[in-house]
Amino acid sequence: MTEAPALHRGARSRDAILDTAGELMSLHGYAATSISMISTACGLPVSSIYWHFGSKDGIYVAVLERARTALLAALPPAEVPGADVRQRLDTFLGDLAGALRHHPRGVKLLLGLGTVQKDASAAALTEVRRYRDALVAWARDSVSSVFALHDRPEVADELARFTLRMTTGTAVARWFEPDAVLETEPLRVALLALAAHHGVGVRVSGGRGAES
Repeated sequence: MTEAPALHRGARSRDAILDTAGELMSLHGYAATSISMISTACGLPVSSIYWHFGSKDGIYVAVLERARTALLAALPPAEVPGADVRQRLDTFLGDLAGALRHHPRGVKLLLGLGTVQKDASAAALTEVRRYRDALVAWARDSVSSVFALHDRPEVADELARFTLRMTTGTAVARWFEPDAVLETEPLRVALLALAAHHGVGVRVSGGRGAES
């Protein structure tokens, strides 16, 4: 009779630890967030944290798994609808800005992925790479759909990585301006210019042909 309530309490404790750890790590980074900080902030004893996750690395892996799942689920489909490149690009950037606006913690964690290389365990680094690679793959597929680059994967990869660099720049800006959002118009202009640099024509619906 007591097993189910105990499991429920355990799940709530685990979620509370993850909520707190995710917030602290997104604010301070992996290295600067300690077990004692998490314990104080969530109101649960250190022993409870170790019981659920085993170590700081265990918490970080769980935080990243949760953030990766939530952020990827919120991202728009990689097959972007629209009659031409400009319509698809506007749809893609609008949906991307909306997803990042509703998941700021995931963006901040993404920004910090490159700072844990010397501090984290093999399991944490594996999750870091999984998170990074999933985002790159999604961005590459989306950009390929927007610009019809299915036969030019190297160009799609360059545009995708540029898009993600601009996205992480928004996370940096939020440290100075908490209300900063992804500026889609400069990103739109830059992506069109990069595509044109690689000889990708921007065909517009309505019979106006291709624009460089």
